[in-house]
Amino acid sequence: MLTMFADSRYIVYVNGIYAGRGPCRSDPRWQYVDEIPVSKLLRPGRNCIAVMVLYYGYGTGQSIDRIPALLAELRVSGPEGGTIRIGTDSTWLCRKADAYDAEAPRVNGCQGPIEIYDARLDTGDWHQPDAAEEGWENAQSRGFRLSPFWNFLRRPIPLLEEKELDALRVVNRGIVPMRPASSERMHLDIIEETKGIGLSGASPSDTVKDVWSESPSSAEAEVLTYDFGRIEPGYLQLEVTGTSGTVIDVVYAEELWEGKALLNPNNNRSIDRFILSEGRRRLEVGFGWKACRYVQLRIRHADARPVCVHRVGLRTRRYPMAQHASFRCSDPALQRIWDISEHTLRICMQDAFVDSPSREQQQWMGDGRWQALYQTYYSGDGRLHRKLLEQVGQSQDWQGMTAQRYPDGHHNYPPIPSFCLHWISSFGEYLEAYGDDGLLAEWWPNIMQALRWFSGFENEAGLLVDVPYWAYVDAGEAPLGRWPDVERGGIVTSLNLLYLEAMRQAILYARQVGDQEADNYYTRASDRLADGIKQALWLPEVGTYTECLVKGVPSPLYSESANALALVVLHRAEDERSQSIYKAVFSPEAAGCAIAASPFFMLVVYRALCKLGREERMLELVRERYGPMVEAGATTVWEWWGLFYPDKQSGEVQFSSACHAWGSMPVYMFLQSVLGVRSLKPGHQVVEIAPRLLGGLAWAEGAIPTKCGVLAVRVEREAELAGGIRLNLTVPKGVTVLSEGASYGAGEHVVRMQG
Repeated sequence: MLTMFADSRYIVYVNGIYAGRGPCRSDPRWQYVDEIPVSKLLRPGRNCIAVMVLYYGYGTGQSIDRIPALLAELRVSGPEGGTIRIGTDSTWLCRKADAYDAEAPRVNGCQGPIEIYDARLDTGDWHQPDAAEEGWENAQSRGFRLSPFWNFLRRPIPLLEEKELDALRVVNRGIVPMRPASSERMHLDIIEETKGIGLSGASPSDTVKDVWSESPSSAEAEVLTYDFGRIEPGYLQLEVTGTSGTVIDVVYAEELWEGKALLNPNNNRSIDRFILSEGRRRLEVGFGWKACRYVQLRIRHADARPVCVHRVGLRTRRYPMAQHASFRCSDPALQRIWDISEHTLRICMQDAFVDSPSREQQQWMGDGRWQALYQTYYSGDGRLHRKLLEQVGQSQDWQGMTAQRYPDGHHNYPPIPSFCLHWISSFGEYLEAYGDDGLLAEWWPNIMQALRWFSGFENEAGLLVDVPYWAYVDAGEAPLGRWPDVERGGIVTSLNLLYLEAMRQAILYARQVGDQEADNYYTRASDRLADGIKQALWLPEVGTYTECLVKGVPSPLYSESANALALVVLHRAEDERSQSIYKAVFSPEAAGCAIAASPFFMLVVYRALCKLGREERMLELVRERYGPMVEAGATTVWEWWGLFYPDKQSGEVQFSSACHAWGSMPVYMFLQSVLGVRSLKPGHQVVEIAPRLLGGLAWAEGAIPTKCGVLAVRVEREAELAGGIRLNLTVPKGVTVLSEGASYGAGEHVVRMQG
């Protein structure tokens, strides 16, 4: 076994064969190390371990800057049962990797550098056992006493799964005029060039392999655009026969705009550069993984000789799964919505729940809460959820506030108080899904400290007033529509409702850990807060809750987000206000009146309408809002309801993220409401099944991973029984299913019920 860690990134080879990459993101105070199985790569006699390391020299949205360092230890069982240990020390040899530009600019503030790789400066065999040692020198050894590395832990999640994937087709070809002089800002040059790009569709005879590129002129570059079929995360691979000095710029795109791969100058500069050597070469991005559907190559020829692109591919990376949920139904549109929601959820599972695998790749608490909740049905693997809660907890400051994302060495935003409340409430969802494994008791003091931070902003009615930092709750109709009215200070309804939810969860936590004093306190405080919200923030003339109350004046605006939260945490389904909220905010007749929730808050809208028994209306909203994504050819769920939009100042086309798993709510809804599966015991060991063929579905089927195996469900209408439904179950041993007043154990069962 090879134990590895490097600051900031590493790639390791054993006897010239690629063995893995890392490390896993972590806080330096709880530094994770990777364990890579390499026994199959070792051989009798002399062996070679070769590592390429990149040190950022700055923090990113996934890493906290420390000092350049590599630590490795190989443990091998000896012939007589002992263990041989070989670790990094000053006998290891090292040298600077000249082929990589150490001054390359960053992709954005959240990520590391663009990779600028010059194949002419790379021998290509440096990691081979017989590579020449000329030019290498002994490594410098560091003492642990003066280093930030003092608490090493095994990574709590498995190594990521990697596979190789080929591009499926050439989308277009074209010519782009090159700028006569560089601005020395690579992304700005490419953005300016794109304005003059000329493209034509690929011909039917164009194949994806062995594509020849002729030099158009010394002032122009040829453009080749490749399509992977859907957005995938990974490291770009190229196989090229080139001419020395030819430059290939790679522009990555989740979606194309009029055939062009666009860059956002401020936050998405997803590019890499390869400078070719003479002859055929296999190239691969070393450290900066991207997520894209398209790669647009700009081939800047060194001379008149042609270049052949033999292959464009990705080494994909995903969190490995032993099993995951599936869903199929009779409605092609709903099936497509499931497909894009599931794929988005799947590729946003990396070494953390990431918000987007392209633009940021960060572990945000708000995004992570919903992704973790979806996972309780989708995979049943709670390790990323546990890691999320622990790592966000590790960010807590001395006053009690947690960071909005973590681990994070990229400090351009203040905390988001609502995300701290999501952190508190997410412990209950973890406990319900996976049982009590000691996590809650460990973090209970920190949870109370976080709630104590909020209590400092309570008024005499227990309402939060003028809470500082970033007042984000939901994006609403962004980027061009209305945002929730939460940024003017005062009493923000949705923030108070999230505070109420967190305190009510804290009551349950206090009882779980046996803290009677906290139970009494949070019971009184939450009751006072609930009364305060009802009295101060209700708009009787509309029948909804206002967005906020600033200097005693209620906002005339109201949102789905705030009112969905009120339905979930404040009111019973039978309350008069519940019916009023539905009529004024969520009914078809009220369409357009309230500020619509963004994809981020659709899970709360679902919970609210489900509580009211309005799943049919929820399905209508799913069709209305996710349907346009499908119609536009999306392969993943967008960050907002629109993707491309004109910049308000320049008028130039901008874009949001085309892949955000916070909006993968249909995965959760379809399994819970259509198939009707609801867990009654951690690990889905006891489940209740009450399916509903919503929206006129003729049939639906799927599978749910449980602690004991996969539970398969199929539900279809019975032609011979008007309104009747036939439910087919395949129950694994150790799981109990409750349905229609009966209990079902292991085996296959048929249940008939009224629709």
